[in-house]
Amino acid sequence: MRYAIISDVHANEAALRAVLMDAEDARADKIICLGDVLGYGPDPVAALELVYRRAHVCLAGNHDDAVSRRFPTEDFTDFAAAAVERHRKALSQEAIDWLRGLPYICEYDDFACTHGDFSDPKHFNYILEPQDAMPSWEERSEQLLFVGHTHQPGIFVIGGSGTPHLLNGADFTLEDGKRYIVNPGSVGYPRSGACRSSYCIYDDQSRTVFFRTLPFDLDSYAAKMHGQGLNEAPWMLARAAERRRPAVRGSAKFSVSSAPPPLKKRPTNVVFFAPPPQRFPHGAVIAASLVIAAVVTACTVLLIRVLPDRRTGASALDEEVCEVPAEVSAPTRFGPEKSITDGWTYSVENPGAQQISLEFSDAKGVGVFRIVHDGMHTVRFMKRLELRPLHDRVFWDVELASGRRGVKSDFQFTWHLVFSDETGARISEDSASGKLSAKNKSHRVPPDATHAALSIDCLCKGTHELRVPHFDVFSKTR
Repeated sequence: MRYAIISDVHANEAALRAVLMDAEDARADKIICLGDVLGYGPDPVAALELVYRRAHVCLAGNHDDAVSRRFPTEDFTDFAAAAVERHRKALSQEAIDWLRGLPYICEYDDFACTHGDFSDPKHFNYILEPQDAMPSWEERSEQLLFVGHTHQPGIFVIGGSGTPHLLNGADFTLEDGKRYIVNPGSVGYPRSGACRSSYCIYDDQSRTVFFRTLPFDLDSYAAKMHGQGLNEAPWMLARAAERRRPAVRGSAKFSVSSAPPPLKKRPTNVVFFAPPPQRFPHGAVIAASLVIAAVVTACTVLLIRVLPDRRTGASALDEEVCEVPAEVSAPTRFGPEKSITDGWTYSVENPGAQQISLEFSDAKGVGVFRIVHDGMHTVRFMKRLELRPLHDRVFWDVELASGRRGVKSDFQFTWHLVFSDETGARISEDSASGKLSAKNKSHRVPPDATHAALSIDCLCKGTHELRVPHFDVFSKTR
């Protein structure tokens, strides 16, 4: 039996349809949804109907429970709480009743599934770090467990040493003496750097887990969100801007309706009768005259623009349509960068609602950024390094100095590392998001790289203190 394990659709119908089609190609026999069909996205009704129709098992996620009023939204971000209200209003009572009856755990012969963790499935704890996996292993006896919730594909594994480890999402076969917790990632609201839909296939005959990733249409997702007066997630916005390429040529309309209708021949055997003349009010005649004059003027201006220039043979309209920009750059939502300390700069998206200051309040004398946000906003910290031939690796870390560390919705960050050459062209890049801290991150410097830039986007509300991130180079010895 081959099981498709999907999670965190978050009302993204297009991404869900793509994943279900891919699961068919992968010959999946059953589909198990780990929850959070709802939340954030623009298609709550369509996504829920599709899961109801296609998934053999659907578990409850925290957003699903919030919509059905089984879970509070006090710790939700303002954006997430607003989506819960919006989705609740869009769904019928029948849908709410079905959500309220969703189970929290499903069990099979050799594996089990839940949304958050198994120690307290109704409270949706996060499994972010290796130690977070221990309560679930203590609660369950199965060798293989599946969880969602974090939107981060990965594998937690523990063996004879008793020390848990976190591995990147990659295909693997179960080994005797080891236990696994697998997170398939998110279908419709990815927080990984690639911003691609992710899910898993588990084959219980070969005892192998396969990770599947595929792109979804970010532009159509953004158009749907904007059509409802909403903004997409910051990491989706950044990734969409990176994918965007300049148009090859100007736009055109090729539909039949855009072409002028063909002339009809008058039948020779039909007698046409002209209608009797009608009298129109004097005011209507004046108004009609003004309209005709305006049309004539507009046509004259257009004709002048289209007629070729006697000196060049080209028209102004030709220049306007045929000119293709060499590069299209997406507008940034951040303000100008401001220097702060040790080569770091910062920029904010809403200066009136964000305050950033540097406090030397750490017990070890390390500088601490104090972030005060009135509402949910993002601040970007950035540092650039000039690389030398002996610089083999760059390394960095970031962590909170204070704040409610256990509440992930209060503070999220996305890091983005870019290597470039002396011309400024990008050689390679890497990014990820979702955790409260990242320590001892190391990256090998690619050949021909002369510069490295690290940006950290902190999405939070209220007051938080962030230790000045460390970003430096490692020189290889001769």
